[in-house]
Amino acid sequence: MNPKPTSDSRTRMSEKTYRRCMAATRAFLKKNPSIRNRELRQLTSIDYDQAITFFNRAIAEKSVIRKGKSSGIHYVLPMTKGSKIGDE
Repeated sequence: MNPKPTSDSRTRMSEKTYRRCMAATRAFLKKNPSIRNRELRQLTSIDYDQAITFFNRAIAEKSVIRKGKSSGIHYVLPMTKGSKIGDE
């Protein structure tokens, strides 16, 4: 009988996977104004918990900004010097 995985083991993400997700996110955001959890999962074949872990770390590292609430949450790149302010 296999033990039920803990929340910690389901959300653990290797550095390699994090870098792959970040590369996919940046590439997607070059062509689109924002990215959602579902879009990242489709691009990278990670699961829901891993996507949450990825976005939480990316937010903590100031690599992306979370916008919206609940089912409307999406992620954008932070503003940089010289970039134009877009609609939020």
